[in-house]
Amino acid sequence: MKNSKIRQGFLIITIVILTALISFPVAAEIGGEARLISSLSYSDSELNNNLAAELELQWYFPYNFPLNIQNRAVISLKEGREDKFDLWFKKLYLEKELGPFTASVGRQPISWSYGALINPVDYTLGAENLEQESRAKYVDGIEIYYPINWGSGLTFDISNLENQKEHKWALRGRTTFRGYDLTASYVRTPVSASTDFERYGLTAKGDLGPVGVYGAYGLWQSDVIDYDIYQLGTDYSYNFLAGSQLYLQGEYLRLEGVKGDISSFDFFNLGAAADPESTSALENNLDFFNTNLSYEIDDFSSIGIMTVSYLDDGSTVFIPNYSYTFGSNLKLELRGSIAAGAEEEMFGGDAKGLEITLSYVF
Repeated sequence: MKNSKIRQGFLIITIVILTALISFPVAAEIGGEARLISSLSYSDSELNNNLAAELELQWYFPYNFPLNIQNRAVISLKEGREDKFDLWFKKLYLEKELGPFTASVGRQPISWSYGALINPVDYTLGAENLEQESRAKYVDGIEIYYPINWGSGLTFDISNLENQKEHKWALRGRTTFRGYDLTASYVRTPVSASTDFERYGLTAKGDLGPVGVYGAYGLWQSDVIDYDIYQLGTDYSYNFLAGSQLYLQGEYLRLEGVKGDISSFDFFNLGAAADPESTSALENNLDFFNTNLSYEIDDFSSIGIMTVSYLDDGSTVFIPNYSYTFGSNLKLELRGSIAAGAEEEMFGGDAKGLEITLSYVF
């Protein structure tokens, strides 16, 4: 009964926000982004191409609008989907000051980024990886923030889970110490057919001389898994006199206690590790090294490459990228994916991909 009332509450909030958006059309300006995406993939000597078109719309309200409504709607047409048309919201929530607290209710992005290429202590695993965000970042929930002092605060999050009566919730604290940004977090996720999936996380980020450093520790526990996760990374940027910039990043990531056949381990969907069907008596420690090299040629173009390497077998995924912005808010982005390894290795096989995105901001 309690969970049913919470879901009804989210529905009521959504109706209230949509009503406000429709009721004040002259008081708002509309902006957004249109994208045309071509996803090419090559595997088993076959070349496939899936086309998609996306339109993001956002209503911008005047400063004297009575409600603080954050919104971002996405309309998409995807060739490869059975249901080709999709309408969903990245943002559709109300934000309100309640004494010392700030509360937001509705569909909202929740992600705890600290600059890592792979984030093992995020609110939703895989929400932001390798400088790309996934739809999992946007959740129906409530976030309450309490500022303790400058640079310090506590955040409580609770959100719906698809096809689940129980709710996922988290508590996160953040502070600064001697120039370092420090966080501690706890996430509890209901999991069917096992005890709840609990995750504890610690992160630190700051500068050490001319380079940036960051690190994380994560503990994942349920009756199926018991992982310890360690991460240590560094980054460095150099600005040239001509205005271009070189950026270098490298990070080491270690997962201890991974059970099951590692050939089917999905590194890019770490949340699948909580699936009891993928486990066995076999236990492994997995070591990865990830890099990011990018060069901003000028204000309009950049080129780079990211890599993910499994150190035990040396297999690597290469992710080259290039972007160019035309003078009329038109942007071209190319992003590839090339696996270099034998078929039986972690990142093996002949799969290759290229995503071509043409976007226009208005």
